[in-house]
Amino acid sequence: MLFFNYGVSSKIYKALFGLFGLFLLSAPPVTAAGDPPPLKAGIVSGAEECGSCHKDVLAKWKDSMHAQAVTDPIFQAAYMQAFLDSDGRAKQICLECHAPVTTINGDTGLKEGVTREGITCHFCHSITAAHPNGKKRFDVKVGATVAGPRGNDKTPYHASVKSEMHRGAELCAACHEYEANGIKIMATWSEWKNSPQATKGTVCQQCHMPLENTTNQKGERISVFSHSLAGGHSIVQLRKGVVVNISNVERFSDRTVVDLEIENSGAGHSLPTGIPTRKLVLYVQVMGADNRSQKKSVVYEKIIFDKKGRELTRDSDIMQGLGAVIVKDNRIASGEKRKEQVIFYGATPSEVSVTAWIDYVYQPALLQNTEMRVEMTRTERSFGR
Repeated sequence: MLFFNYGVSSKIYKALFGLFGLFLLSAPPVTAAGDPPPLKAGIVSGAEECGSCHKDVLAKWKDSMHAQAVTDPIFQAAYMQAFLDSDGRAKQICLECHAPVTTINGDTGLKEGVTREGITCHFCHSITAAHPNGKKRFDVKVGATVAGPRGNDKTPYHASVKSEMHRGAELCAACHEYEANGIKIMATWSEWKNSPQATKGTVCQQCHMPLENTTNQKGERISVFSHSLAGGHSIVQLRKGVVVNISNVERFSDRTVVDLEIENSGAGHSLPTGIPTRKLVLYVQVMGADNRSQKKSVVYEKIIFDKKGRELTRDSDIMQGLGAVIVKDNRIASGEKRKEQVIFYGATPSEVSVTAWIDYVYQPALLQNTEMRVEMTRTERSFGR
């Protein structure tokens, strides 16, 4: 893991964080006293108010990366660096997706609790249109009517309308597709559009928000889309994506040849997807009966260079749109079966064991508290009897 080490005391560190409204690592909880107030036009209500009725949904959402879109330390480190490098212009790029409530309340300093809730309930269910790669990503109408895939809830607190958009991939694409300088930085939506899943009509929500049973405000059992939104941060979800098989091993006097097949069998997009600093690494190891081994690797990744021919390795640089050209993209497309051959040179043992596995690798920068300690003075005296 890479770390920013500013070499400052915890007090200075907190002050620095406060410049960007990020010193609170989680939105303060709102304790609802009795019933929640009705939703109001132009005001985004906090998630705890929605959770007064939608308790199960709130609990799942709280553990999601959508709820942590602002407070996630990986985002905070990248955003701080991008903010400094761009003289503050990064807030126009980053906050529309990570803190979309800022488009309503103008709180780009991230001071209000509802802003720090990231992709929060009332905002998401107020979206009326989504525009992937558009100058404006969402059309939003915040008020006493919320939009959702069912639209049949009737409560004293809000009206509901049915929204087919909330069942479609375009809603997700508004933030999970990002183009700059004519190149696709993040292309999860484009990858899905060219996938077997899209051909079959399988959309993002069916994998990342599968239906589950819950209880509505009337105490009735109903099926809703899961708001845990499992993705690249979920070990369970990652392990569904790709499989590797050893299809053949040939042994010669001076080498061992291993044939493999890698299949993206479970993802409706390329693997890895999202920001290009994420990689898949295939490892192949040959071990003899004497426990001597050789190991080789193959990396699947997207690499972007800037206008000066330098590789962009920091999330902050990539998301500022500093990339000029994609110089490598050997990621595994949805439904693709990739054949690989790995050769190990040297005398072949009489018995060999071959192992192959794939790691998901991501090395984000993180901020961490660092104690600064300097001895300023010391004195010592000795006394005899």
